[in-house]
Amino acid sequence: MPHTCHSRDRKCYALVVLNECLTLICYPYPGCKIDPAIDFMEIWVMKEYGVIESWINKYIIPPLVIESPLAIWKDHILFLQSISGHLISCDLNSHEVKELNLDGWPESLRVTIFKEGLT
Repeated sequence: MPHTCHSRDRKCYALVVLNECLTLICYPYPGCKIDPAIDFMEIWVMKEYGVIESWINKYIIPPLVIESPLAIWKDHILFLQSISGHLISCDLNSHEVKELNLDGWPESLRVTIFKEGLT
């Protein structure tokens, strides 16, 4: 993990793929009171697999109250699950957040990215 991430920082971690690279999302622990000054979400990308120094802090996102990140689509749309079970999208470039019209039970949503092939 990047040197700034550790188990004592009140954060959770999720692995996803961004631009075909291993990506770590650090986000505030669900249920904790969020301090906007320190509880932002960070997205780290590993440019060279297995080389710890290759982690790059790609995005810093203002604090969001979420249960978990789900997936990244089209290399800039982050799908998240809110604590109440709603599906949320966050544009990583503009930080625009939208609550989508799709509800689930808390901790139940899953997102699968489909990439069409020739077969």
